[in-house]
Amino acid sequence: MQNKLVPGILIGAVIGGAITLADKSTRQSLKQTIKDKKEGNSSQKPSTINSVKDEVLYWKDVVEEIRRNNPELERSLKDAKNTFVERKNNRLNG
Repeated sequence: MQNKLVPGILIGAVIGGAITLADKSTRQSLKQTIKDKKEGNSSQKPSTINSVKDEVLYWKDVVEEIRRNNPELERSLKDAKNTFVERKNNRLNG
């Protein structure tokens, strides 16, 4: 018996894409994107990946700042984490 996973995924993608193009605004957006790419124009809006990356970096900086400014809070959080880990280990081993 031949593996049918990959052909099934490809057929599903083609069918899904065709169904998606039934929406007029999606077709127009796709046409505009293709036209912009052909003309060498880039999109003015930031990509989703860059937006998520910027958000993650922002929160990372916020957490680091909190750690620097509140060493007691960081120590308390580590102690709480260690307590939970110890209780979990005791429950699993006991």
